[in-house]
Amino acid sequence: MVKYCARCGARAIPGAKFCRSCGNKLDKKEKAPKVQEVEETFQEDDYETKEEPLPPVKVELTKEEEDSLLILSEIIPLQKKIEELKKNKDTIVIQFEVEEEITEKEYNAKLKKITTDITKFEKEIKEKRKVMSSLSLLNLVQDVLEMRDRQEKLEEIFTDGKIQESTHDRLKKEYKEKEKATQAKVDAEEAKLKQYRRNLIDEKDEITSLKEELFARFSVEEFTEKEYRAKIKELESRNIEGLIVAVDEIIARMSKV
Repeated sequence: MVKYCARCGARAIPGAKFCRSCGNKLDKKEKAPKVQEVEETFQEDDYETKEEPLPPVKVELTKEEEDSLLILSEIIPLQKKIEELKKNKDTIVIQFEVEEEITEKEYNAKLKKITTDITKFEKEIKEKRKVMSSLSLLNLVQDVLEMRDRQEKLEEIFTDGKIQESTHDRLKKEYKEKEKATQAKVDAEEAKLKQYRRNLIDEKDEITSLKEELFARFSVEEFTEKEYRAKIKELESRNIEGLIVAVDEIIARMSKV
């Protein structure tokens, strides 16, 4: 009967009392170790297989979509100014009507200025929207909100007894299915937009690195100041910061859906 070493699994020489490989004393009744045991003897604990990282997904928008995003990035600060002015208006009303800290003349003057500024900013926004192409993602968000609004109104007229239960159930099912289908599109577009944002961050980092390289080349007089400024201008021709601001605003709106 063939014997094997219990320690290292080596095949023993017939009649030998000790293993020729590791010197372990052989047992007469020792049988061949299981395949798993032999494999474990030679296994390297520190060996690990590492998966190669997947290349980043590149998401590109059309020039029309990017232009619309840049216009949106100009509209956002105007909208914030309007919100701030409306808060100031409420404060002035309280100061005049409740706390009586300002005179009627001061109240009317401040109110007039706030109203004028709000009108000015609203006009700017309106003009910018005229040249801004429709963003499909914002339209989808609006569609979801409209479906929900219709369902709420449907519940109201049903509760008031203005429609029968069969009509209510049929329309409720229709609006619910449309909302669900549109929401799925919103989710897909949101994932795409978030990846696009990651691409913008990578591009921003790359531009920062290239600008530093250009500065170094200019510093060692590889090219003139005029050439240096032209190259920097070319790098900054794409408003990455503006695009990121606009994308963040759209994602914020989507979170409300």
